[in-house]
Amino acid sequence: MRCAEVREKLTEYQLGLLDEAEAETLRLHLDDCAACREELAVLERMDALIAPAERVAAPEGMWLAVHARIKPRHSPWWRSWMEAPRPALAMVAALLLAVGGIWLGLRGMRDDAAYEVLASDYQEQQIVAQWSQPLADDAALGVIYASLGGTRETQ
Repeated sequence: MRCAEVREKLTEYQLGLLDEAEAETLRLHLDDCAACREELAVLERMDALIAPAERVAAPEGMWLAVHARIKPRHSPWWRSWMEAPRPALAMVAALLLAVGGIWLGLRGMRDDAAYEVLASDYQEQQIVAQWSQPLADDAALGVIYASLGGTRETQ
C-alpha cells in the first residue's frame, strides 16, 4: 500500500471500521513507515482531546432547514445562458463582428465595382456621341474628360 492510500484510511483504521484484511495490510505498512505512524499518532492525540467533549444531539428539523438552504433554486432559462463562460461569449461576439465587417466591406467593394462599370459605359457612350455628333454639348464633354483624369483646353 502507498502512503497516500494509507493516510486516506487512517481515520477508519483508528475507529476500527476497516475489515480484518484491510486492517492487517495497514498494520504492515505502519510497521515499515514512520511518516504514516506519526500521522496515526496525531489522529490519536486529536481523539484524546475530543473524547471528553459531550455529544449533543442536533435539534429536530435541523436537516430540513439545511436542506432547504442548499436546495438548488430555479432561475429563468436566460440566466443560465448568461452564466456561460464570459471569455467564450466575448470571442463569439468578436468573431461575429469581424465576419460582419468583412461581409459589409466586400459588399461595398462589389457595389463600387458595379458603379465603375456603369460609369465606364456612360463615359464611352458620351465619347462616341461626341465623335458622331460634333456639335454636342462641349460642357458635357469637359466633364467626361475631367472624370477620365485628362484636361481639355477651350478653343
